[in-house]
Amino acid sequence: MSTRISSFWIAGLLSFIVYAGCATSSYVIIEPPPLPEGVMSARWGSPVEEVKKAIDQDGIEWFQDKTDQPPFALYASGAYLNAPGIFSYFFTPRSKKLYKVTVTLNDLTLYGTAKRELIQKFGKPSFSQLDVDHWSWKDKSLVILQKDPSHVQVSYSSGPFLILSREEQEGPVN
Repeated sequence: MSTRISSFWIAGLLSFIVYAGCATSSYVIIEPPPLPEGVMSARWGSPVEEVKKAIDQDGIEWFQDKTDQPPFALYASGAYLNAPGIFSYFFTPRSKKLYKVTVTLNDLTLYGTAKRELIQKFGKPSFSQLDVDHWSWKDKSLVILQKDPSHVQVSYSSGPFLILSREEQEGPVN
């Protein structure tokens, strides 16, 4: 009887080991909530003149239009997170559609404020390391928060228009 019981336990243990070895762990990638359709009043894919109107609507002031040469950007100054900042609006090189907005702040203490706001909006970052966090979407959209010794920068990029920008510069992107 004891031989049968120990054989039973050994067979059971071996079965458990085989089945446990076959089990695969699955990782669920959680995509953040949808990226907003733009930043403040500026909408992804908008042409330069519409973005200028959106900038005026937001109460910030554009001061330099470099949309006719690389990096095809429009620069503005105004408030972000209740602090002064420089806004850089980037456009696709040929069709001049908005694909990226970067806000640069000189107050390093705003890194924590920006991170809390982004976590509240999008959940935990897709990637995080010291002074750099980013959220990414399957459509290649990105939000990047980073801090260097003198600035905090928040960058929003629309994946579809980012791809269009690359294609207009380099040809089709795989």
